[in-house]
Amino acid sequence: MPADSEALPDRPSVHVYGGRFALCFEADQTRQGFPTVAIEATNATGSLQYDWSQKIRLQLTRAEMPVVTAVLLGVLPGCEFKNHGQDKDKGFSLERQSEGRVFVKVFAREQGVKAVPIVPGDLFFVSALFVRQLRKACPWMDATSLVELIKLTQTMPES
Repeated sequence: MPADSEALPDRPSVHVYGGRFALCFEADQTRQGFPTVAIEATNATGSLQYDWSQKIRLQLTRAEMPVVTAVLLGVLPGCEFKNHGQDKDKGFSLERQSEGRVFVKVFAREQGVKAVPIVPGDLFFVSALFVRQLRKACPWMDATSLVELIKLTQTMPES
């Protein structure tokens, strides 16, 4: 993981910075013990300064993990999930863009939309974090088999 990963070995994180907003993807675990990823989004307060005390935080569900990983790996063109949080007022979306970028939006009723493009250099580390968490959920699978299974199970149906 890059230098901005946390020191705790079981909770690595990857930060992605945009001009107006920043994202943090952090290894997490659901209440039921499923390895997942939490996404945090916050506003910039100045040049390269971000206010993490005013962040939107949400945790991906078990069902969302392979879909989001498929978007990150280029298997799916995008996804959107809503109804996160205690009041079901948070959500996020990812969309593949040109030049290997993924555009991420995180939203909450009272905080609006925070959007950041993930460039290929950062996309590698974000994708690696998702694959790591899915491998923890499926320890009998190696990374190659896991990525192949994502390709086989998360493709869009042909019209």
